[in-house]
Amino acid sequence: MYRAEVQPMATNPLDRVPRTGLWKVVIYEGDRFVRTDKEYLIISVAERLAEELNYQFTGKRQVKGT
Repeated sequence: MYRAEVQPMATNPLDRVPRTGLWKVVIYEGDRFVRTDKEYLIISVAERLAEELNYQFTGKRQVKGT
């Protein structure tokens, strides 16, 4: 099953202030990396895109807060 995740663009995520900077949306098939979908996005746009991709992959909307 495919899934989309939001990850920071920085090479060392420990150096970041949480939720700031630029992010990317990556796609996995199980545990295997497939490809990077979009890069250099702000967090809100990246999360929305990942949510939409996950809906397309599964047909289910993720419930907020879970």
